[in-house]
Amino acid sequence: MNLLLVDDHALFREALRALLGKVSPEVTVFEAASIQAAVDECSVTPIRMVLLDLGLAESDGIRTLDQFREGAPEVPVVVLSGEQDAALIREAIEHGAAGYIPKSHTSEQMIGALRFVVTGGVYLPPEVLLPAERPLADIGRFALLSPRQQEVARMLLQGKPNKAIARELSISEGTVKAHVSAIYQVIGARNRVDAVTLAARHGFIVM
Repeated sequence: MNLLLVDDHALFREALRALLGKVSPEVTVFEAASIQAAVDECSVTPIRMVLLDLGLAESDGIRTLDQFREGAPEVPVVVLSGEQDAALIREAIEHGAAGYIPKSHTSEQMIGALRFVVTGGVYLPPEVLLPAERPLADIGRFALLSPRQQEVARMLLQGKPNKAIARELSISEGTVKAHVSAIYQVIGARNRVDAVTLAARHGFIVM
C-alpha cells in the first residue's frame, strides 16, 4: 500500500514514518513537504491514501485540503492536524476528508488510528463523534445497500466527488446523485458528515 505523508516539518514526517513502520510492513511511505509536490507525486505514483497536515506554511486550514483535492480529487485524504476543534473537523469532512487524526494523540493512540485507516476504516476523534442519543442508523443498514450502492458509498466516504465516482463506475453523474440519495435514506444519514460519522462510530470499511 502506497501512502503519501504531506507535512512541511521533516521531524514530524520522520516520527510518523517510524510509527507507520509499526502499523504494517506492507505500507510504503512517500513524503512531500508542499501541496504541489504532493499532487506531483500522486500523478506518477499509485497512492492509496494521503495523510495531509492542514498546517502547511504555504496555505491555511481547510484551504490546504481544498488545494490538494483540486489537484488530486480521486485520492482519499486523511487529515493530520494540531487543531482538534469539532467544527473544524466537521468542516474537513464536508470538504472531502476521509478521516481526521489529531497530532495531539499519544503514540499509542496515533498507532491505533493509523492502523485503523490503513486497513480501510474511517477515523475521527471519539470526542467529536455525534452524541450516542442521536438517532443514527445501525451499521447493519449498510448491508441493505445493493452491491452498486455499496461501491458508491465507499467512494463517497473516501471523499471522492460525484464526477470522479461516475467516471470510475462508468455511470452518469445523475445516477451517482440518485444512488447517494438512496444511500442516505437507507442508512439514516442526512448528509456526508452524518455518513462519515456513522462509518467511524461503527467501523465500516471504506478503503
